Amino acid sequence: MNIKQLLQSPPSETYIKNSSRFITALFIFAGILHYPTNGYGSVIVLGFAVFVLLGQKMLLSQANKDFREMYMAKQQFEQTQNLDYLRYIEVRSAQMLRDNKVLSEKAKREIAELRDYVSPYLV
Repeated sequence: MNIKQLLQSPPSETYIKNSSRFITALFIFAGILHYPTNGYGSVIVLGFAVFVLLGQKMLLSQANKDFREMYMAKQQFEQTQNLDYLRYIEVRSAQMLRDNKVLSEKAKREIAELRDYVSPYLV
């Protein structure tokens, strides 16, 4: 096993890009800063790493919630034929693409599929 395999991110099937490379770099940086700063620099960098991980967790839970709601709206539209559900999918997906810059390819693909489903109805 070489160093490149160790640093490679695990396969990601979530809606948010994986931050493991960035976290690994922060851990290495914390190790480098440990002796010159008597450990204080390491604590700051590791605190930042925790902050990044918590931010990623919050983004992931929000993305999961948004996708769950969009799929529920699709299901409700199929049952009721109410176009408001499709409008919700269109508006929410556009907002996700605009606001969330760390969406994974899986998320972008699913958003494209949902928007393709909506577009024939909302002309």
